[in-house]
Amino acid sequence: MPETLASDIRNALRDRFRDAFGERLHRLILYGSYARGEATPRSDIDVLVVLDGETNRSDTEQAHEVMHDLREEYGAHVSPLVTSREQFDTYNQPLYRNVREEGKLLVPRDAPEASLALRHHAYPPDIGPRGMKQATEDALNRAQNNLDAAHRDFEAGDYNRAISGSYYAMLYAARAALNEAGEAPKSHVGVQHQLRETYVENGPLDAHYHSLLSQAEDDRLDADYELSPSFSAEKAEQWIARAEDFVDTIETILLN
Repeated sequence: MPETLASDIRNALRDRFRDAFGERLHRLILYGSYARGEATPRSDIDVLVVLDGETNRSDTEQAHEVMHDLREEYGAHVSPLVTSREQFDTYNQPLYRNVREEGKLLVPRDAPEASLALRHHAYPPDIGPRGMKQATEDALNRAQNNLDAAHRDFEAGDYNRAISGSYYAMLYAARAALNEAGEAPKSHVGVQHQLRETYVENGPLDAHYHSLLSQAEDDRLDADYELSPSFSAEKAEQWIARAEDFVDTIETILLN
């Protein structure tokens, strides 16, 4: 039976974030598993905090203070993400699209017009320097950053982290491809499924790369959660090379 968000916690979320940000609080949106009706007792309560004006580190710190207060008082595991109104309205990325699709407005309360506007939103043109959507290019940059980190970890002898970084390089490259196709999967498994459906079954990507992503996640889980180092230098080097090939292949597809 899915968990539902108790009314006292809903009200506390509204009150605490209003107290923290006052009139700057443009929207408070519940998203994720609680919004979808799929929450379990271990699920976080995901909320997007949309503020008027520019946001900075102190805004995030203030949201985290609210998070800690709610955990102490209610035992609720709230996971706030702070963004500006301008960013939420103009930056066409998967997270924001998912929030608009599944989100439940907490602030303003009982506002049908605001809820309708949340769902039916047209993003402005958002093309990056390489001719792709800006969020796609950002995801490719994150893929490259993870590859660079994997190389550094390998040189430092941390082979588990090198394998984890290789996987995340592949994951961000896959998310870049899916974002460019207008898809926004909500989980690691969802990325794999959508990549196969969009780019393997109905596109130019060889099934080998879908299989690689799945295998990489298996090793990433072991690499992240094993308490002792468990992978050899040879294995880590192999995954770095595979990740480089994966990222290069995705980027070539997107540039063509």
